[in-house]
Amino acid sequence: MRNLALTFILLTLSIFASAQVTFIIKSLPEDTPKGSSFFMAGTNNNWIPNDPDQQFEYDNMGRLSLTLYSVPDTLEYKICRGNWTTVEVDSTGEDIPNRIYVDSLGKTIVLNIHHWRDRLLSKQLVSTASSNVFFTPTSIEIPQLNRRRTVRVYFPPNYASSQGFPVIYMFDGQNAFDKSTAFSNEWRIDETLDSLHYTRAFGAIVVAIYHGEDERINEYTPWPNQEKIGGDGSKMAKFIVKSLKPYIDKHYRTLPDADNTMIIGSSLGGLMALYTALEYPAVFSKVGVFSPSLWWSDEIFKQIEKHKKRNYQKIYLLAGEQEDNKMVPNIKKAKKMLKETGFSDDNELMLKICEDGRHSEWFWAREFPHAVKWLFGF
Repeated sequence: MRNLALTFILLTLSIFASAQVTFIIKSLPEDTPKGSSFFMAGTNNNWIPNDPDQQFEYDNMGRLSLTLYSVPDTLEYKICRGNWTTVEVDSTGEDIPNRIYVDSLGKTIVLNIHHWRDRLLSKQLVSTASSNVFFTPTSIEIPQLNRRRTVRVYFPPNYASSQGFPVIYMFDGQNAFDKSTAFSNEWRIDETLDSLHYTRAFGAIVVAIYHGEDERINEYTPWPNQEKIGGDGSKMAKFIVKSLKPYIDKHYRTLPDADNTMIIGSSLGGLMALYTALEYPAVFSKVGVFSPSLWWSDEIFKQIEKHKKRNYQKIYLLAGEQEDNKMVPNIKKAKKMLKETGFSDDNELMLKICEDGRHSEWFWAREFPHAVKWLFGF
């Protein structure tokens, strides 16, 4: 019995030891501002750029060091100085690929930071948005949260005609059209829809809702998690339905009915897209749910369970096998539960799992046109 107990203790210790990894910043750019703080943002903290639990501190050897005590099998991450304007980039100001940690790399990772985005201002300020992408004349008030929000709108190439257009509402609008505002990379929504207009005669208005920076987690989570963090997502959903959509329908030539209204998001934005569509099924008939953060709270599964399909909706679920190990099981669970509430596999529910898919904008940008084609049926 004693040997069994000892074996169990050693096994437990080995499991915990294998999960502990120390990251050390060996070098910084010469133009790094004095007094800067440094953070890791990644798939393990939903890409929060100023997470105090992932802040580097000077160790007893004078090195900038961060020890994580529970690291997933695969961790994608970047280093920044507290927000996405200050993320590490390459010498041309372009985003670098996500850094990737896997267990085979060992328990100490040495990092060299070459450039910061905000220190290469000439590159940072070059917009890649198409000429048919505009900001709304003023920021939009969110009365439900007592704050305002930047909104950017894409118009199809033939918007000058007299016809009305479907509308796609998108979370994390910074990443929709413009590399200069994106925290990692852009989805190229404007280029994609321009191409679909010319090749498939499809046109839609896109309403890209900027997230609230430090308020993103609060706004993009319908319920608090176990640590009592977040929970304002229901107010954000209400803002979109009760405030933003009426504004868009009033000022632009939209087709306002549910059959012509789509909502889409990724990560926490994917969680919000699913939540909002289930909460307001008479408003959104088309839903893009990319790499959703279903792990945030089990309440999302309870919401699916209680949602008895009453309105015609099509839901496109997307995940990658290279994301965290909860992503694929959770999204399969969501699909199974949606089927049990009345969604049909035939033309109402699509689950696509890509072998190479990662929790990253390049993946979502690549898959966006496939989702649009399936949801709008062309």
